[in-house]
Amino acid sequence: MQAINTREQFENFINSDGKFTKIVLFSASWSEASTDYDKLILELKNEKEYGTDYEIGKLKGKLIDRIEGFIPIKLKELLIKSTFDAIAAKKENIDKLRETAEKTEGEEKSEEKQQEELNERLKRLINKERLTLFMKGSPTEPKCGFSQQIVKLLKAHNIQFWTFDILLDEQVRQGLKIYSDWPTYPQLYLDGELLGGIDVVREEMKDPAFVEKLPKLV
Repeated sequence: MQAINTREQFENFINSDGKFTKIVLFSASWSEASTDYDKLILELKNEKEYGTDYEIGKLKGKLIDRIEGFIPIKLKELLIKSTFDAIAAKKENIDKLRETAEKTEGEEKSEEKQQEELNERLKRLINKERLTLFMKGSPTEPKCGFSQQIVKLLKAHNIQFWTFDILLDEQVRQGLKIYSDWPTYPQLYLDGELLGGIDVVREEMKDPAFVEKLPKLV
């Protein structure tokens, strides 16, 4: 089994001349179904009646988005087509292949749906008020120094804001880091857009024009 680590290696593998049917394994170490694929393909490869008909390459899942034209959920069709074109494969092996492929496709769709639902939830939270603060604790009981500082800063300027305690929801806490590409808390959002953390906000608050556009307490 040939390891594929770059797009160039992938293209060379696919486009190289030869009589062998090419099989590419898109692998993910966290997926049980992916491990099943590896075992099954090697099992097929080791069967004497047609084991020499294949050339196998293995590509880590995190590199998939670098290869244009490949859709992960199409892996089932790719593998089954390669198998049928090359051999009169054993029915039980093809059945295994189908079952594993369907399991993987289901996992991928489920994960995609969960991510979409989380992103929608994060978007709703961010836009709950004009100024939204994701912090550790609450304005009356902040759980870290940075959260305490940003609350104090906003209150000092009579700013109206809504807060969300990330310590009460690990899914939001981890998901928002990826959603906004910002690894630390607190995070302050204005009109759905990330302003930043305490350092960024502190600098922005030195600008009267910036302070003027923030929502104020009546």
